[in-house]
Amino acid sequence: MKRTQLAAAVLLATGSVSAFAATYSVTPLPLQDTARNNFARSIDNAGKMLSVVQLEYNPPIDVEQLEEDTTFFDVSGDSLENEEDARQGVFSDIDYTTIVNYLLQNTTATTGQKLATFRTYVTDTQDISLVPGLDEVTDKFDDYTRSVEVTGRDSLNGNFIVGDSTGLVVLDPYENEDGDTINYTYRESAEQGFVQASGETKVLPAIDTTAGGFSSARAINANLQVAGFSTVSFRDDVDDAIETCTDDELRGDQSEGRCLFTVYNGNFAVPRISSYYINTSSNYLPGFVLLSEVNATIWQIDVNGDVVSTETYPLLFEPDEDDERHYFTYAYDINNQGIAVGEGLTGDRVTITRPNASGLSESERVATVFRDGETIELLPREENLLSQAIAINDENWVTGAVLRSQSDIARSRLFVYNLDTQEQHYPSGFFSSAGVTANAINNNNIVVGKADVDATSDTLRETAAFMYNIDTEEFIDLNDLVSCDNSYELLEAVDINDDNEIIANARIKATSKYVTGADIINTDGETVEVDTVVAVKLSPIANGSIDECEIPEDEQPFERSGASTGWLAFFGLFAATFMRRRVKK
Repeated sequence: MKRTQLAAAVLLATGSVSAFAATYSVTPLPLQDTARNNFARSIDNAGKMLSVVQLEYNPPIDVEQLEEDTTFFDVSGDSLENEEDARQGVFSDIDYTTIVNYLLQNTTATTGQKLATFRTYVTDTQDISLVPGLDEVTDKFDDYTRSVEVTGRDSLNGNFIVGDSTGLVVLDPYENEDGDTINYTYRESAEQGFVQASGETKVLPAIDTTAGGFSSARAINANLQVAGFSTVSFRDDVDDAIETCTDDELRGDQSEGRCLFTVYNGNFAVPRISSYYINTSSNYLPGFVLLSEVNATIWQIDVNGDVVSTETYPLLFEPDEDDERHYFTYAYDINNQGIAVGEGLTGDRVTITRPNASGLSESERVATVFRDGETIELLPREENLLSQAIAINDENWVTGAVLRSQSDIARSRLFVYNLDTQEQHYPSGFFSSAGVTANAINNNNIVVGKADVDATSDTLRETAAFMYNIDTEEFIDLNDLVSCDNSYELLEAVDINDDNEIIANARIKATSKYVTGADIINTDGETVEVDTVVAVKLSPIANGSIDECEIPEDEQPFERSGASTGWLAFFGLFAATFMRRRVKK
């Protein structure tokens, strides 16, 4: 039979989609009434899951700031359905959506309300709870400000949650030299790692907290060790900029706080090795971070979330004294033995030819292990252009990706490596030139992530969620393990716990909505279906079996080699999977 696309509303109402002939059931997280999209982040051994939502419904609007501190009504007032009502805080669905879109597009403005695009929730498929990060409840809204971008990254039995948060947006009235008051609004700190324990959020501070410092928390183990990275030193340029801001004569006609914001302002995002990266570009790092050294950091916390001790791991090399480029080591995961893994810069450049691009010089990044105070390079450098360790389990299996050239084109490839035995595997994915991204590994030696399923395009390729079993060497499309009438296309498996429960990103058709959550009705009086990304939980079915699905030949993009009957950041999520095969490499 042909796989049919069920109506999104029906699926969301029924909750779980499963069939007798399947080995995994699919349950969407209960966040469809919260935001337009939601993305998988993690699942722990208690089944608690973290999901990042994008474009939440019904954010609070500060009409006073909108009217007095922005040009919104001057520019867009005439286009509103009812400008007078909007000035009083009464919005139609269309006007509300127009206002929220305006605020989201003007986050860099010096004044006006700021709204976050992404926030995080924790859920068990039944209940949801906000992970506020550094946001605060205010009297004005009698709720959180929704000004803080929060990315939850890992949890321990739902009791401890770690992740990253931007600073709270503050209102800073300043009377300038002309006697006019400027209501500056800005984040009061750079991105900070945090831990939420017993519902209370606490910052995991950087080693060097100049201008607040920068830190990121990526994983927590059973011993309450949090792995991540933070600033350990800054160049003199940062101190000079701070001195300028604190000097009334030098900083110009602006508040001290607004001036300091220009020092630490910026978004932090280091790409996977499948994407171009250079360590001198502000496309990836704020200037504040580019003027620092960042080291892998392990915070030891207590049951209250307070930091007991902190350990950092140095660079892989000693830069020349006159070398002022930015260098780092990052820890992305840590096991219960306290061994962390991640990546570090070598100080060298490599020339890499990516799909449909000429060779470009990039910063060389290599997979690293952090243990016993030492930063250790994991894989032979001569075999790979780049490498990156993403996760480690309690059996000391490390997984991540290496970048290798095939036919002179570089693509990422999965690796698994055992620290104790030095056993290693490099499965090729669904076909020989497939790009593969590993996201997590559990203590059953199962790796999950995403992999290319379509070889027809050199650049934009469709992806599918995969499961790789180290012990059996099976590389499986997770779409093969769910019911044929399941309508969720599994694009990326993001995490897996020791019960083999998986949290994944999936694509589904859903009704387009206003920012109020109400359906958008077109001129024909009909709703509009759009591609939507949602996080889903995949639960093993006891005694389940593979569901054989007939796929029309015109929907089969290729024939996978070595097949026998037989398992996503955001971004690049809208892809589909068509074949239902199990592949063993």
